[in-house]
Amino acid sequence: MDKFDYDVIIIGSGPAGSSLARILNPNLKVLLVDKRALGNEPSKLIKNCGGLIAPDAQKALASFGLSIPKSVLVSPQMFSVETLDFDNNMVRSYQRHYINVDRERYDRWLVSLCDKNIKKSFGTRYIKSEKYENGLKVTLLKDGVKQTFSTRILVGADGANSRVKKEFMPVNNIKKYISIQEWFENTEDINQFVAMFDEEISDFYSWIIPKDDHIIFGSAVQEGRDATTYHNLQKKKLEKYGYKLDKPIKREGCYLLRPTSPKYINLGDGCVALIGEASGLISPTSAEGISYAMISGCMLGDAINEDISNFLNIYKNKAQKLKNNISSKMLKYPTMYNKNIRKMIFKLGVGSIEIRGRK
Repeated sequence: MDKFDYDVIIIGSGPAGSSLARILNPNLKVLLVDKRALGNEPSKLIKNCGGLIAPDAQKALASFGLSIPKSVLVSPQMFSVETLDFDNNMVRSYQRHYINVDRERYDRWLVSLCDKNIKKSFGTRYIKSEKYENGLKVTLLKDGVKQTFSTRILVGADGANSRVKKEFMPVNNIKKYISIQEWFENTEDINQFVAMFDEEISDFYSWIIPKDDHIIFGSAVQEGRDATTYHNLQKKKLEKYGYKLDKPIKREGCYLLRPTSPKYINLGDGCVALIGEASGLISPTSAEGISYAMISGCMLGDAINEDISNFLNIYKNKAQKLKNNISSKMLKYPTMYNKNIRKMIFKLGVGSIEIRGRK
């Protein structure tokens, strides 16, 4: 039997990577890597994410027998979303059931659930890999020093701009967006989630989410457009609805994927597997990715535990239901992103609620 430093090296310790690490057989040698300094509080590198745990992610947590601790939650806990349709100059509110969390604390909590046998290397960047026996030699960079480890399996759980995916998988034409998110002091006492549809800005959407004494404003703009310009334009147009956003405290940015077909989902090849958004598993309508991340991580873990020599085929079979789910999301696409259909739905008030007492 070939000798490897690790059975599994996981690049990325977000919900996908930590979920995988949590359920792997304790007899396996596992290394969990993340560029964020998750061993320190707080990390200088923060995941650009709205930090709303949607019903699909709540269902995933329930299926794993997990309950979110109070320390991870932030206020307010919201039960509605105000939807601003700039294309049709209309506003509607809809009931939604999100759990509002601090995303970094959420990731730390998931990592804390991993078994003590999992070796963690935080503040560490993935550099490259090369073939070794029937596995790989993986080069990492920590504190300016390169380290090389051999592994039977390499897992890319490193998000939309996955370095693992770029190195091993063919380029596909999955739609990419630049997500920009700014933090502001919540001086206007905004206490609801706001979603914006505006074709002038993007064919996706923008958002406002309150977080304790702050609010975050974010936009997802198609790759190739000047994301900063359109983000700022959306911010300016919000003044019409009473949202004045100036003097940002901090600014974040990242890539965001939007699979418009299951063909854009790549689960891996050979001894390399992809999970979470690195594989393209993310909702094309809402950009919700936490549920897909946790479920795909657990599916891969089950596959490795079942038969490490045939893990990828088993994983692909298990993940077919996630690909089918992505396909079903596309049926909802026209009702959200076709302005004419959306106008009709807004006029009819289908599914909307009246918010009383709001200014």
